[in-house]
Amino acid sequence: MTLNQVLEESLISYYGAFKGRHIKPEIEIPDSPIHRALDSTALSRILGNILSNVIKYSDGDLVVSLHGDGKIIFTNSAKDLSLVMVERLFDRFYTVEDGRSSTGLGLSIAKTLTERMGDT
Repeated sequence: MTLNQVLEESLISYYGAFKGRHIKPEIEIPDSPIHRALDSTALSRILGNILSNVIKYSDGDLVVSLHGDGKIIFTNSAKDLSLVMVERLFDRFYTVEDGRSSTGLGLSIAKTLTERMGDT
């Protein structure tokens, strides 16, 4: 699989949601293909869960960087999140929404799937 392509497809699938939340992503993806033997379904779910959280909590910014070594970094600000909240974001069932529709599983699942594929 080519990480560049999977990441691009995931970002494109969220275009309407980004636009609706006035998020204009800055995207850094190298031109040369980065090939990895990964579970494409798991990778798509990881990216979807992360991007879904960006849609919910970003203050309107998002930087996505794919590096030549295959590392993907997502950066966004979320002024309503305290340091304590940020430290718990990947905990199972933790949600910052206090009783709203969030299950608190998205980032926990992303973390688990990433670890199962041997990364962090």
